[in-house]
Amino acid sequence: MYSLRRVVRIGFGAGIAAVVLSACTGPQDSPNGAQPTPAATTATATTAIPAPTSAPPAKPVPAKVTEAACASATKATLEAAVKADKDLSGALIIDSKGLQRVKCVGPWAFAHFTNEIDGGGILFNHRNGTWIAQGGGTGELCEKVPVAIAKKICS
Repeated sequence: MYSLRRVVRIGFGAGIAAVVLSACTGPQDSPNGAQPTPAATTATATTAIPAPTSAPPAKPVPAKVTEAACASATKATLEAAVKADKDLSGALIIDSKGLQRVKCVGPWAFAHFTNEIDGGGILFNHRNGTWIAQGGGTGELCEKVPVAIAKKICS
């Protein structure tokens, strides 16, 4: 004899299977012969936000700040900035001529150096009254610099 619990479990399981299978068979014919109505579809409107076409323009640097920063971009000051960056100064080989052809525009400066291998360049940024070496070597160094300034100093 089957217990009542077992009958309920079997009956309940069969009921779930019937519901699941009926959902998978597609639209059902109505008993009165009418055409089935198409299932309602839900459309979600999406709006794409256009990507900015260019970076926002940099804030102009006041002329007095630019002049003061560039006036302090001397060979000695920039060489001190390189020495202050232990990682950079340990990675670059700069010969006895030191930094050469220093160019400065705004808070950015660029200097070349030579060595027995190939030489390179070093990019500096003036922040809070101090020149800070941003990177050096032979690769692309002026990616963070505004394009108009990079054209003037990074060549």
